[in-house]
Amino acid sequence: MTHEEIAELLPSITPKTSEGADLLLDLRELLLSDGHPGKCVRCFFGLMGDLGQPGALAPMRSWLERHLEIEVSSQGQEIDSLDLQIGTATDLEDFCHQAITTIRMDRHHRHSNIQLRFRFKTTNQASSINT
Repeated sequence: MTHEEIAELLPSITPKTSEGADLLLDLRELLLSDGHPGKCVRCFFGLMGDLGQPGALAPMRSWLERHLEIEVSSQGQEIDSLDLQIGTATDLEDFCHQAITTIRMDRHHRHSNIQLRFRFKTTNQASSINT
């Protein structure tokens, strides 16, 4: 990702705290280096709580939802994947609870030990969503 693309995703965002400024810098670095998708999501939710500007992260939210997904695995084997949909989540914990509810109730996975991992969609999946 280029600096110009990042400027479009994170326009005029002004964190309220030094922790928020650190999160913004971390997120920019992760995007520039194709960093860990889970860290991108963590930074996003951290900024969401720090900004007090509900619409400021809309472009970033849209990008995350187009390019990331959640891998669902049990005992080392992938059993499902979910599109990343932030929905009404206000923080990372709330988001994870919603994802687990989706897996347990909507997808009816009854494995006793489920792990979730954020990952980038394959190029074909991400580009098909853009069209």
